[in-house]
Amino acid sequence: MSSATTPTDSAAGARSGGGRLLSRLGSPAVVSLAPMTLVLLLFFALPIGGMALIAFTVEGPSGAARAGLTHFADLTDHAEALGNSARVSLIGATVGAAIGAVTSFCISQIRSRRLDSVVAVLSSVLANDGGAPLAFSFIVTLGNAGLLFSLLHLDATGFSLYSWQGLVVMYQYFLIPTMVMVTLPTFAGLRRQWREANTALGGSSWTFWRRVGLPVAAPGLLGGWILLVGSAYATHASAAVLIGTGVYPLVPLTIASELRSGASTGGEATAMALGVTMVVIAVVVLFLFTRLQRRSARWLQ
Repeated sequence: MSSATTPTDSAAGARSGGGRLLSRLGSPAVVSLAPMTLVLLLFFALPIGGMALIAFTVEGPSGAARAGLTHFADLTDHAEALGNSARVSLIGATVGAAIGAVTSFCISQIRSRRLDSVVAVLSSVLANDGGAPLAFSFIVTLGNAGLLFSLLHLDATGFSLYSWQGLVVMYQYFLIPTMVMVTLPTFAGLRRQWREANTALGGSSWTFWRRVGLPVAAPGLLGGWILLVGSAYATHASAAVLIGTGVYPLVPLTIASELRSGASTGGEATAMALGVTMVVIAVVVLFLFTRLQRRSARWLQ
């Protein structure tokens, strides 16, 4: 009995496969995701592709366009902005992570589902709040003529809201809630049985945290800190309103400034190169955060 496939069988298989593909494309799940997919393609994938194309395209000796890293090499002219962004994001993320972790730990010890729900909602709202209103609220509160500036005698300390210290303070408004939102499930997942077992074996509270608590919570805490670094590094609107462009150079502010200068001065290519570096940082941050969260979830499930 021959097992050879005839052309008729191949055509029937192709039609059957095509029919299954069409039925899947017409399923409610695919149809409902179509608008989101279109938005992602038009306003996410396409801009990133165009940005990378401009950043990696340079003019050759003959005037012809070719691929190259010239625009990235020119970023040494913006070393101050890169350094300032790294400084503000690292310090701001460290302060926010420390305060947020302590806050989420204290909330987790209360063990109230209602409180956890309220904190989750408030943290989600505050973590995504910012822009011009945030900057104006801090100017009214801690600016040179702010309500609390003279009351707290901040002028005697040399503090200025319109500096990198001011940026670090302002960023805490959304960095601390982000850290609370990320780490609260981690602390809430530390089981009471682990503490009881540690006590039954004669271990102290320090022994529990050194051998159980911190090793289990460390991936979540580190992942939260990494997420804060990326969030602070990419903040633009609040910083632009607070300190303006050129006063204290930051990468997002430099991108906006270079785009305003236009393509005739080479600003567009420099802005695209800086944008590519920010995309790379965002991808690395999300990758590390996801890996660390998965590692932490293994113990807390």
